[in-house]
Amino acid sequence: MHLLLIDAMNLIRRIYAAVEDNPAALEATESRALSIIHQVASNVQASHWLMVFEDHEPTWRHRLWPEYKAGRAPMPQILEQGLSTLRIGLERQGIHCHLASGWEADDVLATVASKASLHGLATTIVSTDKGFCQLVGPRIRVLNHFDHLVWDAEQVLQRWGFEPQRLPDFWGLCGDQTNHLPGVAGIGKKGAGHILDACRTLDVAIGWPELAPSRYQVALKEHADAALRSRELARLRVDVPLNLNLHDFRRIEPQPPIS
Repeated sequence: MHLLLIDAMNLIRRIYAAVEDNPAALEATESRALSIIHQVASNVQASHWLMVFEDHEPTWRHRLWPEYKAGRAPMPQILEQGLSTLRIGLERQGIHCHLASGWEADDVLATVASKASLHGLATTIVSTDKGFCQLVGPRIRVLNHFDHLVWDAEQVLQRWGFEPQRLPDFWGLCGDQTNHLPGVAGIGKKGAGHILDACRTLDVAIGWPELAPSRYQVALKEHADAALRSRELARLRVDVPLNLNLHDFRRIEPQPPIS
């Protein structure tokens, strides 16, 4: 069995941006989304699929850090107004959809993927969001469909230089511009990699007395709270309370109407 998880807004917004000038942009978005989902499902031989949407309700991340994702471009009004209709259209075509209210879709997807992995189920997450790379393991991989890139443990190691589970520590140190996470002032990506090579974890680095160059130790001492908060924001939750059952999103192709 193979579970296909789709980051709904990540996929839909990218498709819509490419067809926005089309008078039938919503219909084109739905059609293209269906085509991509079916193509990926066939490639991975998915037995189950789930597409997770989210609403605009504040989440625990916004309460922890009000500037979380500040500055992101708002959703186009036409897409926002037609999103419910688009979701219903996808459901009519056999795509199991779930609307996460008060939770980010990322956390819901992470929770489902984690539980599926614990039960021995292979899972592919369709998203361009690099945050999902922290979940990568023997049974979980991430597909960036638009760049034709599959993130597995080896790809993560080549890209960042360490294991997937240490990515939140990395973003805690250097921050993440995409999600407006501050990290530690004075520590960039190169410095974060150096620190993790020396100390392995953010927690060890904060208390490390001989961290070189010494400016890193000074920066960590002054901004430890920012580092820990950024790591918490970057780390995906795998404990979202969900009333979902694997049987509920078995892949069933819609049957053509009888003429």
